[in-house]
Amino acid sequence: MPTIDLGVDYEDVKDQDKFPLLDNGTYEFRVKRIQEVKASNGRPMLKWSHAIINPTTGHDHTIFNNTVLPWVPPNETELDTGGVGMLVQQCKAVGLPWTGGKLNTDDYIGRVGQLEIKQKTRQVKGPAGTYVDDPNGEQVNEIARFVY
Repeated sequence: MPTIDLGVDYEDVKDQDKFPLLDNGTYEFRVKRIQEVKASNGRPMLKWSHAIINPTTGHDHTIFNNTVLPWVPPNETELDTGGVGMLVQQCKAVGLPWTGGKLNTDDYIGRVGQLEIKQKTRQVKGPAGTYVDDPNGEQVNEIARFVY
């Protein structure tokens, strides 16, 4: 592949990978996108992208949330519904509760609800390969709960 000139100095963009922190509190959000993905163990999940208006800047702030879906794990025979509470909360928060069975993700795009944001220490992969608190103490936003 040829070398290309991006026309920008790294020092000018080195912090572009950091998401701005929002103050702890309750915010209105709009569902921007939902993708079907799989967890590292193969469990199906939905990756939700939400737009929150940052009251300080007036610009959209994107926050992500994963909700696990019911599944039958490999070498198992019973349906595992553990962890689907966040899916139930998310659907209720936008006024379209999931009633079991099928779920059409297109029905949720553009819907509006409220969620509570808090900060937590960013997780990084530690020497043992497990996730630990960032030794630098960097904070990130987290969805504490959905409000409905």
